[in-house]
Amino acid sequence: MEFDLQECSVRLAKVSDRQDLIRIAKGIWGGTDYLPKVMDIWISEPWFLVCEYRGRVIGCLKMTSFPDHVLWFEGLRVQVRYQNHGIATLLNRHSFAIAARLKRDDPALSFEFCTYYQNSESLHLTQKLGFRVVHKFYVLNKRGIKATLEPRILEDIDLGLFHHYPDYIPCAWQTVHNSLASLPFLKERGCLFQSPRATYYLGGLHERYIILLEPPNLNIKADLPYFQHFFGSRKSYQIIIPPEFRASWQILHLAGFRVWADEVEENMLVLRM
Repeated sequence: MEFDLQECSVRLAKVSDRQDLIRIAKGIWGGTDYLPKVMDIWISEPWFLVCEYRGRVIGCLKMTSFPDHVLWFEGLRVQVRYQNHGIATLLNRHSFAIAARLKRDDPALSFEFCTYYQNSESLHLTQKLGFRVVHKFYVLNKRGIKATLEPRILEDIDLGLFHHYPDYIPCAWQTVHNSLASLPFLKERGCLFQSPRATYYLGGLHERYIILLEPPNLNIKADLPYFQHFFGSRKSYQIIIPPEFRASWQILHLAGFRVWADEVEENMLVLRM
């Protein structure tokens, strides 16, 4: 039977949607999508929208209130067989109707999200709506090593440590403004940790990323077991650095960090409207 967009409806997600959401996630990023890890939390929160078609959920989108008057958009997914049929546009239209009502109550509200720089479909769709790239970061991957060492965890977070991130502070593939209003968010979703040589931020509730707070030097190789502690022996992981650290690329390369697919430009984009 031919697909008919007119039969689609957008509503809030329910617990009974779990299996449909898992099915959607299996077709995203080779089945490694984080959606199954977060869907129960998202269902319990406001503004987790799903697109239902003939009794099944075939798409979703999440909006979340972030610090400093930000409405964060994430988790836009469409089941593979229904992609390129206008479902993402339908979800965006419904989400923007909600966002417009929220902005009437808070005129300072901005709309923001992060995406991969080669996510051309999402970039095209959202830039048509008025989103613009306002910041960029590098995400690099590291194969795990066997050795692990336990770092010192710092109980408090000093915003001054993020001076290389004056506008946006990354917390995995989410970002918050560098402002005092963001401190509770950064504490809830991450922590500062120290090796004998440096301090780092580990961010993300479900997918954790290490954020380098200072340009790396050759001593970073000695800190790799402290990084490995959070992921388990031999498990791979990712780090995030600002564009200003690009001069340290060779040092990171020697320590075993790689960009995806030999990328040479920033691969994590922050968009705002």
